[in-house]
Amino acid sequence: MPAENPHPTHHRRRVAVGLAKMGIAVAILSFLIYRLRCEGVFTRLIDEPKHWDRLALAQCLVLLGISLNWVRWQILVRALKLDFSFRDAFRLGALGHLLSQVSLGSVGGDLFKAMAVAREHPGKRTEAVASVIIDRVVGLYALLLVATIGAIAAGEAASLTDELRGLMTLVVSLAIVGTIGIGLLMTPALTGPWMRERLGKIPVAGHTLARLFGAADAYRHERRYLFVAIAIACCTHLSLVTAFWLIGQGLPVVAPSLAATFLVGPLSLCAGAIPLTPAGLGTFEAAMNQLYQAVGSLPGDGLLVAICYRAMTYVVAGIGATYYATARKKVRETLEEAEAEEDAEEAAVR
Repeated sequence: MPAENPHPTHHRRRVAVGLAKMGIAVAILSFLIYRLRCEGVFTRLIDEPKHWDRLALAQCLVLLGISLNWVRWQILVRALKLDFSFRDAFRLGALGHLLSQVSLGSVGGDLFKAMAVAREHPGKRTEAVASVIIDRVVGLYALLLVATIGAIAAGEAASLTDELRGLMTLVVSLAIVGTIGIGLLMTPALTGPWMRERLGKIPVAGHTLARLFGAADAYRHERRYLFVAIAIACCTHLSLVTAFWLIGQGLPVVAPSLAATFLVGPLSLCAGAIPLTPAGLGTFEAAMNQLYQAVGSLPGDGLLVAICYRAMTYVVAGIGATYYATARKKVRETLEEAEAEEDAEEAAVR
């Protein structure tokens, strides 16, 4: 039986925060569409021919890229000696992807996946949480690596603006810092109990930092799995960025070159990773619209590509909806336990 939630005020706060985030996303998208209403962008989309074969290939790459995320997570879970098959990873990964798109509370895809693994492996909650945290860190780090590749590939383009060149420098710098940071996280002195205890006392961010360092400690003796996960994450982002380019080739837009797409695509995904709105809705679209213009596309072209990509991710979310329909009761119980767990952690921090 799922535990009753003893903190209804926490639940209401989560829902309120979720609604506020959704409101921000709707406001951003409404503003973008309002700005473009006189540009004839959507008329061009409807009236001009599309290359459906390229769009279909882009959909396949989006499915491949997101599926590789689940493969990566399976490897990271197995590294902690948990019995976790590819079938389990695809089932829970698809459900997590669905929840990340639609959840209005703090129980999004990551927390659901951690709790689901913990439910299926009693006594292994720490390992389950560690796998999800490191999976997210690996994904963001690989995104910076792919963005760095794009920055190098597009570095000689004379048409790049000063602002975009500044972003390129920032991305390369963050990739270097991330490489150093991952190396340090593999150091026993920085991930041991003594350090985690002191990090936990830091206001606001202390609890999150302590969990991150604890997750790193869990993987310190399984570095080879970590390197494989980073390689898979790079393949994920390479697939998604190639999908961006194919979408640009399939839609009636002025698409940037492949090299430029490998710059603006990862930067847009980085913007979407900011936890301001659900699944980066609105922030991702706004970033891609601006970045496409920075490399010579017409106003609105980036927005059309972003909206098309968003629709393709919702197609993948349909896989999670299928899993949800077949295991609705179990998913609800897991969500209720995750909410109760989140409330208990909030209460402990306070």
